[in-house]
Amino acid sequence: MKFGSKTGGLGDILLLTSVCKYFPNRFTIQLPKEKERFKILFTGLAQVEICEESEIQSLPDLGTGHYATRKLRNFFGDAADGMNNRPLVLHSNPDDEKWAYEFLKKTGPAAVFVPTCSKEWAAVRNLPKKAIDFSIDQIKSTGSTPIVCQSSSNRIETSEIELVDLDLSKYISLLRQTGGYCGANTGDEHLAAAVGCMTYVFQPRDGKGFFASEWNYDHPCSAYYIWDDNITS
Repeated sequence: MKFGSKTGGLGDILLLTSVCKYFPNRFTIQLPKEKERFKILFTGLAQVEICEESEIQSLPDLGTGHYATRKLRNFFGDAADGMNNRPLVLHSNPDDEKWAYEFLKKTGPAAVFVPTCSKEWAAVRNLPKKAIDFSIDQIKSTGSTPIVCQSSSNRIETSEIELVDLDLSKYISLLRQTGGYCGANTGDEHLAAAVGCMTYVFQPRDGKGFFASEWNYDHPCSAYYIWDDNITS
């Protein structure tokens, strides 16, 4: 069986692993050429086929709620509502694990902080300045160093340690070894969840194209905060 995602963001593609983890190496995931770098997300979970975007077959979205659960209903029906829908990433490159280890030896205890999302959704999901300042202060209050990871396409200036356009394999290793993510509700958060991080996510109220029920995980390692409710200064 072959399928993929016609929406090509990191989060959209990662959520396919929420299905693949229940059927290891039984599916072929279709990726367009421009998204080939995402094939490592399916290591140990599925075969990957690079194809034309027009050839991609999408799994139907059944029902409402979380996007991953909608996909799982294709195979498990209503039972999918009670299943773990978090993504899973098994990829590990020894050289990148060593890079992350050496990097974190210099910073000490650290957490990945992501204040931005894709340029397309920046107006809705980018953290406002008060949420950025609050998050950085909270990370530092635990004795950890914030490591700001961003894309150059939607970068916000900070005075912290920054990694811009970090290679995906290195990013996986860094998240896995820090064990903690703080920031926007975006693909980076799903990647952090997929490698077992504790995630602290700041997001807007529902509306303007964002609905928490479609993206948030009901899991003890995933904590969500509406920035208007939780940050008053």
